[in-house]
Amino acid sequence: MIVTTSHATIINGHIYEVPANTLVESLKLLNKPFIFVRHSMNGDFNSEVFKHDGSIVSHENLIPFPIKISFLRYFFEIFFTIIYFLRKFHRKINIEVFFGVDPLNTVSGLILRRLRVVKKVIFYSVDYSKNRFENKLLNFLYQKLDTTCTLNSDEVWSVSTRIVDLRRKMGLEDRKNVYIPNVPSDEYKKYLNNKKDRLCMVTLGIIGSQLEFTKVFITIKKLKKDYPNIKFKIIGSGPMVDYYKKQCEEMGIQDSIIFMGTLGHTEALEEISKSGIGLALYNGSWSFNYYGDSMKCREYFCFGLPVLTTDTHSTVEDILSNRVGLVVGTDVENYVSEIKSILKNYENLSKNSYDLARVYDDVHLDNLKRLCSHNNE
Repeated sequence: MIVTTSHATIINGHIYEVPANTLVESLKLLNKPFIFVRHSMNGDFNSEVFKHDGSIVSHENLIPFPIKISFLRYFFEIFFTIIYFLRKFHRKINIEVFFGVDPLNTVSGLILRRLRVVKKVIFYSVDYSKNRFENKLLNFLYQKLDTTCTLNSDEVWSVSTRIVDLRRKMGLEDRKNVYIPNVPSDEYKKYLNNKKDRLCMVTLGIIGSQLEFTKVFITIKKLKKDYPNIKFKIIGSGPMVDYYKKQCEEMGIQDSIIFMGTLGHTEALEEISKSGIGLALYNGSWSFNYYGDSMKCREYFCFGLPVLTTDTHSTVEDILSNRVGLVVGTDVENYVSEIKSILKNYENLSKNSYDLARVYDDVHLDNLKRLCSHNNE
């Protein structure tokens, strides 16, 4: 049995659990029974348990009531997770691998390993921030928990080279320090033959204040003089959708901007496959982005999309060293010139982007197979 535990959040009525999504999809491909525990990031819904056994999926609530107070919620999540698996497996080692996505989930696995229910604990480190919480005491406790999970887990799967380096500096042995970038599962391969529209730019994510949109709209308006058919697809939802729609109308470019709303992961991959340039223009307001691996960039690579991004995340190192796109600041004229440059050098950038994706093909599946084979020895 394999267990994955993660947090998710609700935005405009849709549940986002992106960090755990690829792991769950890969476990389905592996065709092994597994249990997925999903907690609420903000206390908006009950913690849930999903049992996957082949084509059969069952569901039950883990915590029977939502808890809004963060500290209490974290405590109850750990407590109820431990009690659930103790009752299910009666202190016998029946869980081969326990994945904890973030330190709060990993500590449950470490306690269950001590109680001889879990054989191996993997700390899935999907992001990191030196100042995760404004409350100094809470931030201190979080950092201590992060270090404890790093040094006591059987392996740490880090999504970026910056986090890998950070874990090494903490004292983590190289054999336990595994680099697992945010590449999608095999689902994307069914869309590889779709025709790309070079003049269609795409981005996806939460439509809030962490991604740059206003300057992209101004850029589109300027580019329309030379490229009248240019388009910009926005996949996702968030608190600022109406604000940005109004901006487009005021600029007179509403016909060039396509707000697609929230799509399922496979539907989003299909839309990316039909696009020509991938945008990942973070403005740096989320501090944990610095250590993170841009999932949207990894998805762009899979379909050979050249990328335009800001120097706010770890994936920039791959983008520059493999020449798969361009890195920009936050200046509109810079956006305009760099998009024109991408279009002029499209074939080379597109090939490099596609080649980079092949480097990390099946990284989740291969490492899952490795873990399972070791546990069977």
